[in-house]
Amino acid sequence: MKKLSVFFTTILLISISPQIRAQDRSETKNLRTISVSGFAEKEIEPDIIYFTISLKEYQLKNGSKFQMSELENQLVRAVEKAGFDKDILTVENVFGYNYSWNKKTENKDFMARKQFQLKLPGAKKLNSILEKLDPKAIEYARVSQYTHSRLQELNQELQVEAVKNAKAKAEALLKPLAEQVGKVLEVSENQQKYQPIYYKSYQNNRMMSASDSESMAVESDLDFKNIKLEAEIHIVFLIQ
Repeated sequence: MKKLSVFFTTILLISISPQIRAQDRSETKNLRTISVSGFAEKEIEPDIIYFTISLKEYQLKNGSKFQMSELENQLVRAVEKAGFDKDILTVENVFGYNYSWNKKTENKDFMARKQFQLKLPGAKKLNSILEKLDPKAIEYARVSQYTHSRLQELNQELQVEAVKNAKAKAEALLKPLAEQVGKVLEVSENQQKYQPIYYKSYQNNRMMSASDSESMAVESDLDFKNIKLEAEIHIVFLIQ
C-alpha cells in the first residue's frame, strides 16, 4: 500500500511540473522589463613585458667559433649590469645548424642557437642590455608577451563601472516615461578584449660585414601602445 502511495505521488508531481514551468514562463512574459548594455573601457601602460632574444654561435676568422656559453655569460652580465637579477632570464628554446650562408667558407662545425626570455618592467632597459652583447651573435630580439601586474583587479573594477553605466542608461531611458528601475532580473557579460600591441623587432643583418656589425649601435625600435581593457555587461531590469 505504501509503495502504491509513493507511485501515485510521483505521477502527480510529474503531471504538475510542466504546468508550473508553463506558469513561470507566462508570468515572466507578463513582467515589464528594460534590457540595457553597460560599457566601460580603460587604457593602461603594460608594466610586465616579455622579450625573446635569440643568440647564435658564429665562426671566427681563425676557424674556431664563438661559443654559446660565452654568449650566455654576456647576456647574464648585461642583465645584472642593467640592475636586474638573472632570475628574470630563462631559456625558451635551443636548436642548432651546420649550414653557412657564405658559400666561400664551408661551415663544418655545429652552430647552436639559443632563445632566451627576458621579463622586464618596460622597454627602456632593453637598449642597455643589447648594447653589451656581441652584435654578430644577436639573431633577433622581439616582444613575445605583455601584460599588467594588476590586470585581474583592473578588469573587475571595469566591470563595476560597466554595471553602473547600465543602470544609469536604464534610468535615463525610463525617466521620460515616468517609470523607475526595479530589481535586476538577469545579468550577463561579454568577454573582455585586449588591444593588440604594435612593435618592431631588432634583427641583426646576417649579410653585413664584421666591421659594420661591430660599429652598429643598437637603437630601440619598440613602439608600444597601451593595453586597452573593455567590459560590457548586459542587464535586464524590472520596471517598477
